[in-house]
Amino acid sequence: MPSRNYLECAVECADVNALRMALYQATRDPEIAAVTPQRAFGPVGDTVVFSPDDIALIRAKAVDYLLTEPDEAALPVPSREEIVDLLQMAEARELGPDDLIMRHHIPAFTDMPFQAQWTGEKRAPHDYHVAIVGAGFAGIAMGVQLAQLGVPFTIYERRAEVGGVWSINTYPDVRVDTLSFSYEYSFEKKYPWTEYFARQADVRAYLDYVARKYGVHEHIRFGSDVQVARFDGATQRWTLTVHGEDSSADVTANVVVAASGVFATPRDLPVEGASGFTGEIVHTARWSNDVEFAGRKVAIIGNGSTGVQLLSKVAEKAESVTVYQRTPQWISPRAHYGAPIAGELQWLIQHMPYYWNWNKYAAGLGTIDLRNVLMPDEEWIANGGAVSERNDMLRELLVGYISHQVDGRQDLIDRLVPDYPPMTRRPVVDNHWYASLTRNNVELVTTPIDRMTGTAIVTADGRARDAELVIAAVGFQTEKYIWPTQYHGPDGATLEDVWAARGAQAHLGMTVPGFPNLFMLYGPNSQPVASGSGLPVWFEIWTGYIAQCIVGMIEHGRSAMAVRQDVFEDFNDRLHEEAQKLIYLSPSSAIEKNYYVNAFGRLQMSAPWNGEKFYEMCAGPEDSHFHFTPAVEQ
Repeated sequence: MPSRNYLECAVECADVNALRMALYQATRDPEIAAVTPQRAFGPVGDTVVFSPDDIALIRAKAVDYLLTEPDEAALPVPSREEIVDLLQMAEARELGPDDLIMRHHIPAFTDMPFQAQWTGEKRAPHDYHVAIVGAGFAGIAMGVQLAQLGVPFTIYERRAEVGGVWSINTYPDVRVDTLSFSYEYSFEKKYPWTEYFARQADVRAYLDYVARKYGVHEHIRFGSDVQVARFDGATQRWTLTVHGEDSSADVTANVVVAASGVFATPRDLPVEGASGFTGEIVHTARWSNDVEFAGRKVAIIGNGSTGVQLLSKVAEKAESVTVYQRTPQWISPRAHYGAPIAGELQWLIQHMPYYWNWNKYAAGLGTIDLRNVLMPDEEWIANGGAVSERNDMLRELLVGYISHQVDGRQDLIDRLVPDYPPMTRRPVVDNHWYASLTRNNVELVTTPIDRMTGTAIVTADGRARDAELVIAAVGFQTEKYIWPTQYHGPDGATLEDVWAARGAQAHLGMTVPGFPNLFMLYGPNSQPVASGSGLPVWFEIWTGYIAQCIVGMIEHGRSAMAVRQDVFEDFNDRLHEEAQKLIYLSPSSAIEKNYYVNAFGRLQMSAPWNGEKFYEMCAGPEDSHFHFTPAVEQ
């Protein structure tokens, strides 16, 4: 047992609300129950605030409790009713039925909160097979679902390792921009993250660990690029053409799960003359250890998440860095960004009963009410406001942050403050980007790029700036879902053919009419705008839905299922109508430069509902939403 001093350091590092909830759940101490935090109005959502005396009480009692050497295994798993009471205590407010559809799952008190189950003794036939395309977060989550069910599957991964975007992206200082505690599956408890915001290598190692622990890794075929998939109406099976390094083969599957997502195909550098540049051009998704920027004249094109993450590291060693900002971004700070997790806190996470659960909940608590900041308030606007009280407050705070980071330099502030509301575009986390712009060897250029010559980048004002290395932080072709594999339905049409008229659409982000037994992960409009949990948990939810579809087909003797056209149309009509309520589609939202919105003016990336509502839709398939085909004799 560590010393009292060690434990005091541990509780000092802990999240106070998570510590309080874990302590109360384990001890039911009436003094802890009597602590009454206040809800403080904030720009994104209200926060729970404790008085200094209450913080001291919680920490002291936690130390005393830990000195008793508690055994979490001896404590009960709470019932749903108990969890609901605890959630209301954690949020310091009453929660209604509509707030509790998903919320009680987030602390993950059970082993596999979103795992699909057989309804009886039925098991998959020995010749049944599911093909999963991609071994990133989505593909691994699908593999875990099927491994738990005993359904045979193969994951086809074109790279040599698991990871998806966390294998592709290795540029300097790449890391998650949400807390590690929320960027993890709910079924893998107490993983020992080393930093509050995990680095690329740590995230990839986490996925490799999960894949091996849960029996998924042995089902992965690396170096296998699925280029084409065709559904045969006669056999009711998919045929996938898989290219390896030296060979190509056709394989068949009953079901295909496309898990390649939207961040798989890098966007080309859209600059005239780039092909004639004699220096080096590197897209951030094609970074390697061979890229050398020390002592060189570097140009960074783009200031989204990747461009913002890498600037400070590049600027430390480069002779000069020219940052070409195409569109100003709202870039915000994160507490503990770049900081290691202290050893004392690591110990606490492992040994304090229920702390991991409540820390996970606390990590996402600030996003539960995020939808409020996305909705214009007409009364507020009529009284002179821009969007809403919360959104305008957020703007004021971020403008103040920009000013502070650039030492009040008005020449920079004027070019850095966007003319559209915060949260309209994907939020970007600051990695010393603003501060780096004040370095003597860094120049911010906001004049549009006109062309490239053999040795320079020329802006629209005719000025040429020399460059030896151009870093293209220009993102991915996010409009191309589950690309580059071509999926052909039974009539030969591809998904791109179907999506040509209005852009990519799906039912619940997962299914498209005319494509039986094809399911997508991270498809169009798949992630709700506010949920209280990180993306990996949504992969669990979506894969649970897909696994229930597979279980239902097997148990009911069905060979195929496809979402009905009327259900698909009704869902997307409701989605588009709901999206009109949010600032993404407002005239002030910079739609033409926003990957949240497609070229047809429709919300593309997110589901416009909060997590509770969207979870209710995704909790399980409804038979009435699908056409089914009886089993085919093979």
